Amino acid sequence: MASRTAFVYDSSLPLHQLETFFIRHSKDVFNRLEFSRALEAARALSDQKHFVKVMDIDALVVVDNVIRAGFEIKTLRESVVNYRDANGWYVKVNGTQYKTYMDFVAKTGIDVYYLIRVQGWSGVYFYLWSVKRAPVRFEWLGSREHETYDYYALIRREKVAKLDEEELAKTLRDILLGR
Repeated sequence: MASRTAFVYDSSLPLHQLETFFIRHSKDVFNRLEFSRALEAARALSDQKHFVKVMDIDALVVVDNVIRAGFEIKTLRESVVNYRDANGWYVKVNGTQYKTYMDFVAKTGIDVYYLIRVQGWSGVYFYLWSVKRAPVRFEWLGSREHETYDYYALIRREKVAKLDEEELAKTLRDILLGR
């Protein structure tokens, strides 16, 4: 509701531009679903059993005709992304997806970064780290009773950059373009 309200009171973008954006976005979601179903049908038609994974890297950044990095981009609430145990604070993300990115990095040499927009109590901030360089621990967490039990990648918070919007732009510049 808040998003729609923002579009009502901020008329800097004409409705026809918003309509075009949302129609294209909806088609993109549909295309991904259609592709996934086609892949599943292809697997079923195969004479051999295959385990098929589909990676959805949100952004591949190409600078001067060279792929510099991939980015997994998320928006999470502070209470969801942060995890604390007896050993300290961690950033928590999907473990299966993280392992797939680790395989991708190892096989291609292209680093993948997690960029998480965190909605915190005191406002918005960003977490950013490299899959290639950040030490990670994998663990099953949550409650089976409440259907929140899942496999997670845990990255120590001191290995993750916590950035505001201005720091994010500078850090991305350094990663992708050098100083």
